[in-house]
Amino acid sequence: MRKLIITEEEKEEILNKYVDTTDNKLLTHLKRHFPINAFSVEGFSRPFRRIQINGKEKSLDDNKKYLVNRIVNSVEDEFPNLDKNIMRRTIKYYIDISRTLDS
Repeated sequence: MRKLIITEEEKEEILNKYVDTTDNKLLTHLKRHFPINAFSVEGFSRPFRRIQINGKEKSLDDNKKYLVNRIVNSVEDEFPNLDKNIMRRTIKYYIDISRTLDS
């Protein structure tokens, strides 16, 4: 599977679409309960990134809609008063920043 290489300008454009449409409490919860694990393989220029959802690791290169749905199902009971659209945007933001970080 090939990695998508984006410029800094494209990275900023991706992250700017989430300005003022995310929830900081949920974002902190995601960082604590859905860790991102990265590992390098010799011969590949970028590390592979995996997210842990309910004790199972999923590739961050998987379909973003699938990952968002899995995480929403896990956190919706913990944030009952949070608007669903803001919840989904925050999760998408977390996935996007995790995908675009260079480590």
